[in-house]
Amino acid sequence: MRHGTKVLWAGTVVAVLWAAMAGADVGDERLPDIVAERGPVTRHTLWKIGGGKSVVYLLGSIHVLRRQNYPLERPIEDAFDQAKVVAFEIDVDEARASSARKASAPETARPVARAKPRTLRSAVSPKTHAAVEAYLAEAGLPGSALDGFPPESVAGMLTQMELRKLGFDPEWGADVYFYRRAKKYGKTIVPLETVEEQVTALGALSERGSDQLLQATLQEIATMRTSLRDLVRAWKGGEVDVLATFLNDPFHGRLEAYQTLLVERNTRWVPKIETLLGGDVPAMVIVGTAHLIGADSVVAMLAANGYEVTQQ
Repeated sequence: MRHGTKVLWAGTVVAVLWAAMAGADVGDERLPDIVAERGPVTRHTLWKIGGGKSVVYLLGSIHVLRRQNYPLERPIEDAFDQAKVVAFEIDVDEARASSARKASAPETARPVARAKPRTLRSAVSPKTHAAVEAYLAEAGLPGSALDGFPPESVAGMLTQMELRKLGFDPEWGADVYFYRRAKKYGKTIVPLETVEEQVTALGALSERGSDQLLQATLQEIATMRTSLRDLVRAWKGGEVDVLATFLNDPFHGRLEAYQTLLVERNTRWVPKIETLLGGDVPAMVIVGTAHLIGADSVVAMLAANGYEVTQQ
């Protein structure tokens, strides 16, 4: 089985969104050529949900696109144009404001209040800590540079570091792109969860779960450069089976991280999406692709609730 990359599933959980919130300004000259086509695209990482009062489209977001990738394929752009309401995992402006507040008061930036704040060295296994040290050393940084941060934060920092190496510009991720357009055209923006709720989800991980998250991050970073091309091609072609391989591998044997970061959040989002389905106007929901793939996905949950789910 191929190793996956967290670029899609954790983008707005930890890493890529943090890069977006920070307003990362990097060029794309170092980014691998990940935009090559494999013939005409006939399917998309886009689903139409019917059976409600209004139509709702679900778009799996990707965070490694570039300016020249836009506009996206016509069915995706048309779904956005039709939507009067656009839902995102969180409100990007709120996330950026939260990031700015935490940057000015780092002592308050921990996921949840604890009697004894967790730090990297105290909360992860020696093997995982050694792997982090090795990554930092290769980057020319002291191995202990991140010891004072909780492992959830370290996962985001490491992914952001690797994406910066590749020239990744979060301003051209699909979710940030559509967020900007939704604001520009006066569409109603609905967050599926608050920044605090998202942070709390991370903070709810036990030390074992945090270790799992960091292990998955290191696994994904190790293959990120070589896997990006295939990942983006699969996303552009709506290749669900291929995407499932990419996105499920990091969770193999890491059930707590899988349940906390994906399944539980999907479960909380579905009623909010059903509210949109019962509304008076068409809507679009844009979330990380991993939330829309597999047996525990939002797509599967909505289908189980009796809605008509059709990949576009």
